[in-house]
Amino acid sequence: MDDRRVLGGIVYVIRNGLQWKDAPKAYGTHKTLYNRFICWSRLGVFDRIFVAQTKQADHTA
Repeated sequence: MDDRRVLGGIVYVIRNGLQWKDAPKAYGTHKTLYNRFICWSRLGVFDRIFVAQTKQADHTA
């Protein structure tokens, strides 16, 4: 499963306050979304994304 699609699914679930099992199938299985969320969280992926977005926002302000 494509990482961008999975990331989109994770964002969709979180933004809409859904349970993993209620994620649209277009993003992959709910188990894939959940497992990648846990894995990427432990690896600090989301922290790096947030830092990069903050830096980008600072440069455009």
